[in-house]
Amino acid sequence: MPFVRFIGSVIATLAAGTVIVFTCWILAAGCSRAHIAVTNQSGTTLSNLVISGSCKERRANTLVSQSAWRTVTPYESGMMRFTFDSAGISYSTNTEVNAGFLAVFYMVSSNMMITVQKKG
Repeated sequence: MPFVRFIGSVIATLAAGTVIVFTCWILAAGCSRAHIAVTNQSGTTLSNLVISGSCKERRANTLVSQSAWRTVTPYESGMMRFTFDSAGISYSTNTEVNAGFLAVFYMVSSNMMITVQKKG
């Protein structure tokens, strides 16, 4: 009888594990994720980078010239806000996040303009 209980408990554990894995997979599939790439093409270092709004807030302390920062964050429909500081001046921009949204690319050019490009 102990052997039968052991086999039963092993089968029950495997079945429960399978149910948990597939449940988590189905729940994660319903979450929208924004793939964000920020490229600093200016000649200065950017500081206090913050991506917020309808997504989970992401932060980076600094982004040196000619470098990139990539992050992934869950998001909902609405506005996504991007802010940073450079040479004592604060910059910010908003972009609308819609249902066809897959990725957003922020490029900071040499004249400190922020270019937002949505890929979808």
